[in-house]
Amino acid sequence: MGFGHLTKPNLTRMIFVTGGTGFVGAHLLRHLVYSHGKVLALKRTNSNTEYTRQVFQTYSDDPPNLFNQVEWVEGDVLDYDSLLEATPQVDTIYHAAAMVSFDPSSRQSMLETNIRGTANVVNVALEHGIDRIAYISSVAALDPAKEDREVNELQFGNNPARYSAYAESKFQGELEIWRGVEEGLKAVVVNPSIIIGPLAPEDGPGGFFQSIRKGMVFYPMGVTGFVDVRDVCRSVLELMDRGIYNERFILSQDNHSYRHIFQTIARAFNTRVPGKRIPPFATALAWRLEWMRSKLFNGKARITREIHESAHRQVHFSNEKIRNAIDFQFIPIEQSIQDTVEYFEYR
Repeated sequence: MGFGHLTKPNLTRMIFVTGGTGFVGAHLLRHLVYSHGKVLALKRTNSNTEYTRQVFQTYSDDPPNLFNQVEWVEGDVLDYDSLLEATPQVDTIYHAAAMVSFDPSSRQSMLETNIRGTANVVNVALEHGIDRIAYISSVAALDPAKEDREVNELQFGNNPARYSAYAESKFQGELEIWRGVEEGLKAVVVNPSIIIGPLAPEDGPGGFFQSIRKGMVFYPMGVTGFVDVRDVCRSVLELMDRGIYNERFILSQDNHSYRHIFQTIARAFNTRVPGKRIPPFATALAWRLEWMRSKLFNGKARITREIHESAHRQVHFSNEKIRNAIDFQFIPIEQSIQDTVEYFEYR
């Protein structure tokens, strides 16, 4: 489960990372420390860095030394003053902090975090004269996909409608980055599809791995893109290091049916292979029942309307731009799944 082609440390600049205790952010910190040395990372006062430490331990023979190259600073992307205080010596920002939820009750807090939080990061960069920023966006920020057309980087901002509050928040957050570009920032924006890979958290993309491990019987009808978290990190670092600015890049290894993904995961776990297609009416009923249950018992819905709709949507993303720009080679999906499963075996 190696990190692939990492470069030797470059200590010429100070880098600041948001979201370093999350799935992508923790892996990004590991890449950055290895290739650039000491890195500043933002954490909220009540955040735990143990997950990030686990990421370092998974990939390193000398985890304490490497992990100690991360200098944690307390703050919040919603607290402008804390960002301003943390970044006077910074000249590069990697903005990976984001809230991901498809629970309607989280809509407002997610919009606030992903839009105003990104606006704060952009404004701090402008105020301090930090001219380089990389933003981990999402394919959800792109225009709603049509099933008869492959999605590419040009399909952005032509349709204000979005399938979910998360998609709306990432679209509006990305607009803040492009506003910063108009004011002088040099930005790289990457739009990953569904991110999997080692240490995928169970409250995120690791959730369906765990469900399949327990013996899921059904698979949905949809098709979408998947990408390894290590490829997200490698590609954004290479784009920044090459100085390829003011562009967006879709990051997606390829497009796969949920049937193929679910069955490949099951075989990797050596468990029951999902063999029954679940029709749309079944998940439509499920999300309505979950909505009712969440209201009656004041809990979070495990299946939402957005999840139901995306499970049956057949969407295809193009990775041509990133492959041509830096001759990027993605980790095969079977290897990503195997590495993700290997981590689960130790839980």
